[in-house]
Amino acid sequence: MKVFNIVFAVVAVAALLIAECHSSKDPAKHATCLQENNLSEEEFYGILKEAKNGSNDIDSRMKCYTHCMLEASKHLDENGKLNLNSLQDEENVTEDDIKIAEECKKEFENVEEKCEYSYQVSICVAKAMAAKNAAVKALLEGESAHMNEEGEE
Repeated sequence: MKVFNIVFAVVAVAALLIAECHSSKDPAKHATCLQENNLSEEEFYGILKEAKNGSNDIDSRMKCYTHCMLEASKHLDENGKLNLNSLQDEENVTEDDIKIAEECKKEFENVEEKCEYSYQVSICVAKAMAAKNAAVKALLEGESAHMNEEGEE
């Protein structure tokens, strides 16, 4: 159970860091979404800090902030579900990233509450991206170690 809590905390932090990243990318959207969800800047960073410290109880206002940022970034379609086409227009988004987003969209398509949906999809994407990046990192580290071994022969 402790491992699950640690993994959940890491995933929650990743999702919240996505929100933080979006906030620094477009300060006007960030300010609007904070205001619309009755969150102060201090509360926003306080929730991030709590998540980084392992809190599993994420304030619903932060979930709605996530929805607001996705909506403002045009990453939600007219039904409030993830817009895969808009993601393709983002810088540094790969075909694999789109596949991950598509899987997460399918997984949570029955979640009706918009804030919960946005938050769960964000967590799903963040978790899959973290796993993908960890696998790539391990592969690269393995390649590097293998190359070093070959060089020593």
